[in-house]
Amino acid sequence: MREAYITPPELREHELQKPFQITVIGAACSGKSTLLRSLQDSGFTVHTEPDNPVFPLFLENPKKFSFQNQLHKTTQLMQLEILDTKTDGLTDPHFRESGVLATDIYNRYLHDQGLMSDDQFSYLQWLYEHHMSTFPKPDMVVYLHADDSTIKDRALKRDGLVAHDPHELQPYWDRLIADLEKRGIPVFRVNTGIREVRATQEVILEEVHRLKNPELAEVSDDTEGVYSYHSVRVEVTLPQ
Repeated sequence: MREAYITPPELREHELQKPFQITVIGAACSGKSTLLRSLQDSGFTVHTEPDNPVFPLFLENPKKFSFQNQLHKTTQLMQLEILDTKTDGLTDPHFRESGVLATDIYNRYLHDQGLMSDDQFSYLQWLYEHHMSTFPKPDMVVYLHADDSTIKDRALKRDGLVAHDPHELQPYWDRLIADLEKRGIPVFRVNTGIREVRATQEVILEEVHRLKNPELAEVSDDTEGVYSYHSVRVEVTLPQ
């Protein structure tokens, strides 16, 4: 008879102390970096996306380097998320930027634009699904968004450049959010175009409290621009 595996006490203690993991996603200039800096300044641990050395090559020649860019980015983010499960000293909650799950957006978009072959896309999707099904999913995803004029103004203040048109990517974000819901991952949407960063941070922390303590949390009346995805139905239109 096969013996049942029993988790050693020291590992059980580590599991019990696992922090609430939050992944912050959103299009370029949606406010991710500003929010994460604010959270870090408030004492929370934050893991931002590492620089991708292939990205400048991708900007110069998207057709040649799309697959290499996405593969390098995916493996970087996988390593970070694996380390998150083993690292001590993380705050509760702990925040990460974009994460592996956001690579699905650009994998699909670049493939639909003809910048990636079917075989390349299939391999990236295998990596994505393997990671999403093997490693712990985030406890909550925060999706930041803003209207087109706000995104444009932020891009001009930054450097005037974004790698992809956020408007073109919106159907892919909608698809990802719907997929996350099917996977049982709660998604919290915040319109940063009508909320200052401190107000955005506060409402996110309130939602964390509600999810961790549903019997204690009070429902806030200050919900303009904020809603959990499960209360909204988004119709997704992808390119034919």
